[in-house]
Amino acid sequence: MTSAAKRDRLPGHVTAIAATFLVSCLGDGLAITALMLDFHDRATGGFGIAALFSAMSVPAIVLAGLAGRISDHYPARRVLPPLGVALVAVCGLMSLTTAVALLIALFAVLSGLMAIAAPVFVKAVLQASPGPLMSRAGALVSMAANLGFLIGPAVGALLMDAIGLRGLLLVDAATYLAVPLVALFIPRSPTPSGAVDSAEPEQKSGFLAGLRILSQDISLVRIVLIGVALTFTLQVTNVVEVYLVRDSYGATATVFGLVTTVWAGGQILGTGSAGRWFSERPTARPAVLTALAVGAALLAIAAFDSLPGLFVLTALAGAADGAFGVARQTTLGRVIDPASQGSAVATHAALLNAATVLALMSAGLVASLAQPRTVYALAGGLFLLLLAAVHTYRRAASAPVSEVDT
Repeated sequence: MTSAAKRDRLPGHVTAIAATFLVSCLGDGLAITALMLDFHDRATGGFGIAALFSAMSVPAIVLAGLAGRISDHYPARRVLPPLGVALVAVCGLMSLTTAVALLIALFAVLSGLMAIAAPVFVKAVLQASPGPLMSRAGALVSMAANLGFLIGPAVGALLMDAIGLRGLLLVDAATYLAVPLVALFIPRSPTPSGAVDSAEPEQKSGFLAGLRILSQDISLVRIVLIGVALTFTLQVTNVVEVYLVRDSYGATATVFGLVTTVWAGGQILGTGSAGRWFSERPTARPAVLTALAVGAALLAIAAFDSLPGLFVLTALAGAADGAFGVARQTTLGRVIDPASQGSAVATHAALLNAATVLALMSAGLVASLAQPRTVYALAGGLFLLLLAAVHTYRRAASAPVSEVDT
């Protein structure tokens, strides 16, 4: 029987935040595609592309503590307007320069500003969507972001010849106007966000506080560890995916584009389905099962030599990954005290970005030493072994509790 809670409408500002993610992620997809194409045409080599991706990931690691403190101590209505104006300004500056080093530096600043804004948005969504609405709200925002990144690169590639890098960067700047505008839809906090326990001021926010918060619940620890490992695994396979499609299958660039589109489409469908499924259900076991499905799909891709099979397995892996993301965010919202959610979210993002950077550094070496199928087999197999180890650790950690209870 469907409960009335499942039929409740999400708050209007959650929908507004989702629309903001759709627009801004679409703009980011335009910008990153334009920058990659521009760097390629100017023959900057792999170093330029690697530096670009590092500028996208490293700021979230470095600024995790600051982002956590800001999101835990200041309301979204106060933080988002200046951040939005700064994002527009930085994008505008990027459109005025052609120097590769300066473009990368400004892109790092842009990524740093978004690293501060992200936990503010996540906390606003979690606080606006208590109980059964939490998973639905998280799924809606994730779907919007994924849809933006799905559309953005395709449109960016088409518009690159028409309006060039400067034009696309100006379009990206315009999309960031949604950030200060969405603050108008977010209601004022009923209690001051800056109110903290004076007896424990240093443990309320920041990176180390976020680590402490994430480690307080065994189920949360397990999901965070699985998520970090899954991020590393998928980033490694993403690097070699083009070699799998183009070299192992001898397929065209269009086929490669379709494979990446199928992944994104599966991710959107998995996210949307999980949003309703997890509304009133526990998330610990589904998180493990969906992660298991991703690892099994990677092993199957390595084992089977079938291009149609590759499309099917990619869609299934994308759907499972999307569902895992909803389970993870729902668990964060349910387990963590609202006063500390900003620090936990920022620290969690730093861990995921650290896994991304490590994977990108490792993938180039691995891809040069092994065939694409071998990389998929190693990545999927090692990830499944880690899942088994985490499951064993959880059972060992919970065994004394069970004995006491009985």
